Amino acid sequence: MLLIVITACQHCDYLVSIAHMDKHQRAICPHCGNTLANCKIDYNQSINAFGLSSILFLLVSLHPHFISYAQHGLKQSISLIEAISLLGTNFSALLAGLLAFTILLMPLAALILIMLAHSPFWRHLNPINARIIVRSLMVLKPLNLADIFLVAVLISAFKLTEFAEIEVGLGFWSYILFVLCFIETLSLLSKEQLWEREQITYCPDEKTCAPRALQQSLKKCHVCGQLSKETRCPRCTTKLKFRKANSLEKSAAWMITAMVLLVPALALPIMDTINLGLHTKATIYSGVEVMWHAGSYPVAILIFVASICIPIIKGVALFYLIYQVKRCTKPKLASKLYRALEFMGKWSMIDVFVVILLVSLVQLGTVLSVEPQSGIVFFTAMVLCQIISVNHFDPRLLWDNLNKNE
Repeated sequence: MLLIVITACQHCDYLVSIAHMDKHQRAICPHCGNTLANCKIDYNQSINAFGLSSILFLLVSLHPHFISYAQHGLKQSISLIEAISLLGTNFSALLAGLLAFTILLMPLAALILIMLAHSPFWRHLNPINARIIVRSLMVLKPLNLADIFLVAVLISAFKLTEFAEIEVGLGFWSYILFVLCFIETLSLLSKEQLWEREQITYCPDEKTCAPRALQQSLKKCHVCGQLSKETRCPRCTTKLKFRKANSLEKSAAWMITAMVLLVPALALPIMDTINLGLHTKATIYSGVEVMWHAGSYPVAILIFVASICIPIIKGVALFYLIYQVKRCTKPKLASKLYRALEFMGKWSMIDVFVVILLVSLVQLGTVLSVEPQSGIVFFTAMVLCQIISVNHFDPRLLWDNLNKNE
């Protein structure tokens, strides 16, 4: 059972009292609807079980037979490690590094840190080392692209069926199981329950509380959630700030950069398919057209929404939020929009992974091969800029000018 006396919502800065949460319950901010805390049954046991299963399935997914394809009597079977090596050797070390980090290194690092934080060693760590682990997990958790990669694998396999016979192996099925266990592990991860083992060193008096933390000169630690008036968090020693520094300027700058990059990303070809010596260069939109005319309507719609609609919607929505900061009359609705932007961020990476996979998996010379083009570089940079832009925006600013005299 989780007990938190008072906490400040990270999206609206309102002070909320949470007490006596039962198992499987979660606390929702009554002002903006943001999830404040979760309480799960068998927390440590479950997260260790799924974490260990994730590591085992990830290791098995490196089996030599991940996917194989055959055309005109030529057959090739390839593993994830071979795909990454082939991509780095023949085309781009940058794309190979991105693939290795997102599907192997990042998940493995996150799982090791999660299991360390939920082992008996956690209680013996000093606050500084505990802060490093939690901050690392906070950085790695939003970078989870394993589910996006899995969707991209399915789309790539579907595209390959137009040119060759496809067969999936043990590595492929193991990676599916890894993704399912990894997603469940991340969903069980609770920063509140992790820091509950440390003593709360400061809690405001509920009777004298102003409605919002800022009005009482309280800062919320973004690492452990501690409320304090000090310069540094008394629990994990993180430097405390009332708001993210230059939030609007940084957010706008990164989004403007992203929208500029979107133009060449959509205009330039992202890959070149070589089938029996015939080169076919494809942009994102032409790829959608091909899938639509081939009758693959769900795949065409998914790529169109994720790679074309979402980047444009995110740009418009973020500038709308920046505009709303000074005169927001419906901050609760604006906060929901911000949470939607956080959720949508990584789905634009589907096309990036599709191209990377096709390039790394399909190499049969002039018979059948795929080569990356300049458009994919611009598109990858655009997606990363949008993710950084949304991360820099501080949603608490939407509430700062509302009811100042409250």
